[in-house]
Amino acid sequence: MRTPATALPVSLRLGQIPAMLNAELADHPVYDGFELQRFDDPERGTGLLAFLTRREDGAVDYYPQRGLRLDRGTYAIGGGIRSWTETDFDRARLEVDAAGTVAQVRFTDVDGRLVEIDVDDRAAGPRHPARLLAPVGADVRRPASLMLVWMPEFDLLRAVPGRDPVVRIGGRDAATGRLPARRLHRRHLVKTSGRLWVLELNRDGDDPASAGGPGEAVHAAGTDDLRAVRRTVDGHTARVEFRPPLPDPEALADGARATGAWRVGVDDAVLTGGTWSVTATGSRVEIDLEVTQRWRPRGLPWLMRLVTTAVPVFRTWPTTYAWHAAIPRDDRAPVTAAWRRTGSGGGAGYRRATGG
Repeated sequence: MRTPATALPVSLRLGQIPAMLNAELADHPVYDGFELQRFDDPERGTGLLAFLTRREDGAVDYYPQRGLRLDRGTYAIGGGIRSWTETDFDRARLEVDAAGTVAQVRFTDVDGRLVEIDVDDRAAGPRHPARLLAPVGADVRRPASLMLVWMPEFDLLRAVPGRDPVVRIGGRDAATGRLPARRLHRRHLVKTSGRLWVLELNRDGDDPASAGGPGEAVHAAGTDDLRAVRRTVDGHTARVEFRPPLPDPEALADGARATGAWRVGVDDAVLTGGTWSVTATGSRVEIDLEVTQRWRPRGLPWLMRLVTTAVPVFRTWPTTYAWHAAIPRDDRAPVTAAWRRTGSGGGAGYRRATGG
């Protein structure tokens, strides 16, 4: 196995979240959105994570239920982590299954405000979920990875007479975002998902997969050229593939340059991809990944198809990411690698369209 200094610096993480619910807040003076996540496994424990995003700067306050063991690095979203407060919830229920979605949550935020969330759409009948790539990365300002949140069991909360969702903060009701023509589609702009997948390509600080870092490296036959990196969790596999394979940096002659294409996905879904280039100079080998492929949804219900078409951020946000790495020829020097944003991603347009 190579050392991190001599291996192609590609890694791939894969995690799963059993249930999720989130919404934008249209009229709250402090927060512009919230999310709930439920966990139940030996590694992370059993319990709820709630978080709220600050309207002023996009920073996020996190409230893990006491006893949860979560990787904070996965939550480098929006304007970054403002606070991380282990919390005893008065109520901590989130269930998303074939029958519908129910959430009953009650806790106190870092400023002493009581936060209450109460939703239940089970009276609307069985759910009919769709597959969606969440635009989580659209608002990330300083990306630590290319984070792809894949929701194969995504849905919008169904409208039930007399059972509108309740979000109350500091004793005052907060309205969620809205979709036009609700009488026609009978949906709230409150997003839910059963088990979802979180992929992270090339997280800052990770060792390469071929040097023992996250993922399993797949090399071209008889070489150290990198054909793919994959990661399997609970029978589901994420992978990033390179065509042709990324060339071994140590085998490149000075002045050599190679180019190709790459793509990343989970199970049968291709989420995004783009082009790669590798250039060797006298002192280092430079690698660039450009994200050029939009997400292409398949089989969405008419309402979700309309939303993802009318609000381009759902399809285009991955193309605002690019990654650059430099591998020194002298293996005593460190490898440098980082993602950067090449555009805004369009998150503000989504909020304007939905009143968030």
